[in-house]
Amino acid sequence: MKKLARLLLFLALCTYTCVGVAQTNPILQHADPFITWQPVHGKYLLLATARDKVTIWSGATPATSATDEKTIFNAVDGMREVWSPTIWHMGHSWWIYFTARIGTEKHAIYVLQSDTDDPLGTWTYRGPLDLGREAIDPSVLMVKGKPYLMYVGVGGGENAIYMTKLGEPLKPVGEKVLIAEPEYPWEKGAGSPKNYPVNEGPTALYHAGKTFIVYSGSDTASTFYCLGLLTFKGGDPLKRANWVKTDHPVFSQNPALPIVGPGRGTFAHGADGDWLLYAAMPRDDARTANRAIRAQRFTWNADGSPNFGTVQADGPIPLK
Repeated sequence: MKKLARLLLFLALCTYTCVGVAQTNPILQHADPFITWQPVHGKYLLLATARDKVTIWSGATPATSATDEKTIFNAVDGMREVWSPTIWHMGHSWWIYFTARIGTEKHAIYVLQSDTDDPLGTWTYRGPLDLGREAIDPSVLMVKGKPYLMYVGVGGGENAIYMTKLGEPLKPVGEKVLIAEPEYPWEKGAGSPKNYPVNEGPTALYHAGKTFIVYSGSDTASTFYCLGLLTFKGGDPLKRANWVKTDHPVFSQNPALPIVGPGRGTFAHGADGDWLLYAAMPRDDARTANRAIRAQRFTWNADGSPNFGTVQADGPIPLK
């Protein structure tokens, strides 16, 4: 009977550990997360800023997406500030867009192409995109099956979101349009000494026939760094008037917790619901070592817009 009791206790503990808790926040000690919405070959792919390389983390669930690690690109000679990689499947290849600087040049968007259809295989460096200006934070928006490159123009006293068509993964074509710039006090760091005006880190989100862009607002180093929302009204995505900006943050600091500056949202659909991954700091100190990725589930409002809830405490991430 004692052996049976011990076995039952072990099974109960295993059930709680393996089923009741998915992972522990923060899940990765890096910033600028980007995760695939659906798993690829049974794994979610997670990318983040690693500064001198591009690494793909992977795992079976959104909350465990940082389980395995593979560096697929090391910075070429003179390259630095390798930031904000994102990954996309277009045509017969995977593509990674990332920010970097080479030598004394300004920030630009650089590209990697997978050599096969396996994103965890080998990759080839394809060089920079020609966007005609300094740019960071690349991402892709799909509208009616057509890809659009989103990026952030820097300089001129603010960070703002631009968009252009992608004729091919290596060829932006046509006009480059300003889609969103800092307008509201909360996008300009109001109440903080770190008050550079920012709209950055655009990431597409789709639900129930609706298209959104989730972006980060306020100075990156501010405790008021947060998420904002653009809603697509339809028509041409390159017309600024077809995007409606929500006039308040949709995800921001929880005053009850010592976690500040929650931004750089990215999203995944798991078997247990939809997930938001974001970067935040445990205190007012924006050094790279302090910005870490956290994961939590989110829901949807009646109008189809995302409801990200509030920042949750660090520690075990409970299942539903």
